[in-house]
Amino acid sequence: MNSVTIGEFFEQYEWSAEEVDQDVWRSTFTTEAEEKFDLYVMLAEEWVHFAVSPLVRVCGEAQPRLITALLRLNQRLRLVRLGLDDEGDLNLVADAPRERFDYGDFALIVDLLVEYTSALARELQRSVQDENYFSPLLSTA
Repeated sequence: MNSVTIGEFFEQYEWSAEEVDQDVWRSTFTTEAEEKFDLYVMLAEEWVHFAVSPLVRVCGEAQPRLITALLRLNQRLRLVRLGLDDEGDLNLVADAPRERFDYGDFALIVDLLVEYTSALARELQRSVQDENYFSPLLSTA
C-alpha cells in the first residue's frame, strides 16, 4: 500500500484530501452540528494511523475526574480511542495493520471516527471548559 492508495480511498469515499507531508493526508469534515474537524491519515511501516485532531483542546491540567471519565469512555468505544497529545489536544484515533488494508477498512474507520466525533465533541468540549458541568456521556460509574 502507498500514499496514492490512501488518496484513492478518499476519492472513493467522496471526500477531498491533501497530502500534507510524505504519507500524511488531511481532510476536513463537518458534523451535523456544523462543527469542522480535521482528519489525518498517516502511513507508517506496518500501520495506518487515523486521527481526528484536535477533537477538543484541553488547556492546562485536566481534572482527575475528567481523566477518569475519559478512561471509562475509552473502554466503551469500539475500534477507536481517545488520546491526549503533548500539545494538550484530546484526539480521537484509530490504527489498522497496513498488511491487507483495503477500502472497506478505510471506510469503516472513517465512518466510526465521524460518528464518534459527532456524538462526543460538543459534550467533551463543554466538560473541559466548565469544571462544574459533567456530561452524562462521561459516566463515572
